Amino acid sequence: MANYELEEIHKIRRKISAKFDYDASKLGEYYRELKKEYRKSGEYKFVDPPSEDPKPTKTTDEKAAD
Repeated sequence: MANYELEEIHKIRRKISAKFDYDASKLGEYYRELKKEYRKSGEYKFVDPPSEDPKPTKTTDEKAAD
């Protein structure tokens, strides 16, 4: 990636950070609220992460691959 692209990314990140007084909690809250709005709109499809403790499936007829 060229220096120009990296500088653009840094510039955008600084602008976003300044908007929220460089407070990560405020920024996180903004994105959580934005996500709620996007979910309500129905225009975007969201995939929820898997549960913390997925139940393993048991199979009895599987053979090991050679």
